[in-house]
Amino acid sequence: MREMISSLFSRDKSPFVGLKQAAGWISRLEQDDPATQRLKLLQALDDFLNGQRKLNMEILQAVMLVDDAAQTGFDAICYQYISNPRMSKEIEQKLWRDIVGFSQTWVSVYQKFVQHEPASVERTGFEELMPKVLARSLHYLSTQAKWHYFHFEKVPGDLWTLIHRLYRLSEVDGFDSNPFQLYPHRADEISSCADEYIQILMLATLASNNLSVRQLDWADQWLNRWSKLIQLSRKFQQDRHHFCINLQEPLGPQKIQPDSSGEPYRYWSLFDMMSDMQDALRKLEQGVAPKELGLGSDIRTPSCLELLKHLDVFWTMAIRNAEVTRSERRDVRKAADVVYTLEKIYASVRSDNDKYSRQPTETKVQVDYDEIMDMRLYGFVSSRTRSKQIHNPYSVPNKQQEWVTWTIENESDGGYGALLRFSENEWVRPGLLLGLRLDASENWKVGVVRRLSRKSDDEVYAGIQVLSSTPVAVSMHSAEQDRLEQISVTEMTPFGVELPNMRTALYIPHQVDGANINTLLIRSADYSVGRIYRVQARDRVFTVSLGALLEKGVEWTWVTVQVLRQES
Repeated sequence: MREMISSLFSRDKSPFVGLKQAAGWISRLEQDDPATQRLKLLQALDDFLNGQRKLNMEILQAVMLVDDAAQTGFDAICYQYISNPRMSKEIEQKLWRDIVGFSQTWVSVYQKFVQHEPASVERTGFEELMPKVLARSLHYLSTQAKWHYFHFEKVPGDLWTLIHRLYRLSEVDGFDSNPFQLYPHRADEISSCADEYIQILMLATLASNNLSVRQLDWADQWLNRWSKLIQLSRKFQQDRHHFCINLQEPLGPQKIQPDSSGEPYRYWSLFDMMSDMQDALRKLEQGVAPKELGLGSDIRTPSCLELLKHLDVFWTMAIRNAEVTRSERRDVRKAADVVYTLEKIYASVRSDNDKYSRQPTETKVQVDYDEIMDMRLYGFVSSRTRSKQIHNPYSVPNKQQEWVTWTIENESDGGYGALLRFSENEWVRPGLLLGLRLDASENWKVGVVRRLSRKSDDEVYAGIQVLSSTPVAVSMHSAEQDRLEQISVTEMTPFGVELPNMRTALYIPHQVDGANINTLLIRSADYSVGRIYRVQARDRVFTVSLGALLEKGVEWTWVTVQVLRQES
């Protein structure tokens, strides 16, 4: 009775007085609508931050109880933002500010306890709760970082500084990897300070990937699981580690450089995470639903497959790039013609090959129906067809090639840095195969988009690695695959002639450890280790066996080939 009277006449209406006051305040708050709940909660947090209350163990417990209760409403406005890509700019900006501001407020609240020196009698209790305090702070900082990525913004340096400092505190106190439930309503999600930190780091690697808001959120949800498969190491292992972080710099993940050594650095590998992701990818392709694989109940298989393939390609490239030393860049100002998709690149390269070839039969720039039929059935153009062409040079004009123009702002021995308009190039992704030339008099080169970074709302920087400056267009024939009944129609000519689809590829000269090897860029559907093809490059015919996989994209595969014999 005395407690009831005291509470009625108490001037302190804050929920952060103790557990009983917090529980009663939460109970009353649940009777309000969501908007009113947020306003009252933010007002209570603001009063707490501006007050001079002496901190103790019971206040910390009350703060964490209120944070637990706030999660349902906070998750709701986050979902509203992510699931509504067509909202007006005014609504989007208001939601963005609400979410980022709410997260920052909670980080500030928890910082009061991180900086607090508890009395000796309460030190044990504070030490028991400190892992969860740091992890929740990192979780809210991760939310702020993600919403900056939604706006294609870099995470501010002071945010990275705080993220690194909180993780370092967990290391110093020795509980960085201790597992626990972050929030009671997420009983099936076990986390730790290291898990939350790694999730922030891995999400940062995707920040410049030109992903949609929904795709970036899906990837973040998956990283909640994949972060458990990554371990931070103080010691660098050259054959294993792919990224590093400097705990003393206001920056995110970096490529490992020769001078990336010493105490401030932590290193990690992608191998275990990639193995788990590729296993999920295989099961999805076999018909298993995303929900059964723990990838979410609100995502359909096609969208899930597309994003997983993209992440597989991107992080596979990250592993490869960790082993490649970049050459020095030179500032330039040039324009480049760019085509994409293997078919268009093949047509452009084939046009170059025909133009520079000395063979009379290869100088034409037209496609002949009988030639295509011969290539489809035999892998070469028969003498009967060549004789027929002399007397009846009937051919169908080839379609004019279309390309886009990018501005090249720097170049190196290995590639180019290009600027492009996002609104005109939304199809650009890391791992995209490109054909490019800097002048109409030059031949087409084959390259891959290695990285993207957003410069402004409508300007994107693309880093392009050149795979070959001298590619050769080739056609392929496989007796086990090419059957007359499998010929598919790709287009109808103006003359009503159906042209069957050709199996095409690009020959890429390549070096591995200083040794020259033969490689082909082919469609992913055409690849299988050991498969035999008859390959025609201009007037030369080879029988080859497909070998090891060098790299793969979403629709293309780069493989080594072994020449079994050359036909005369």
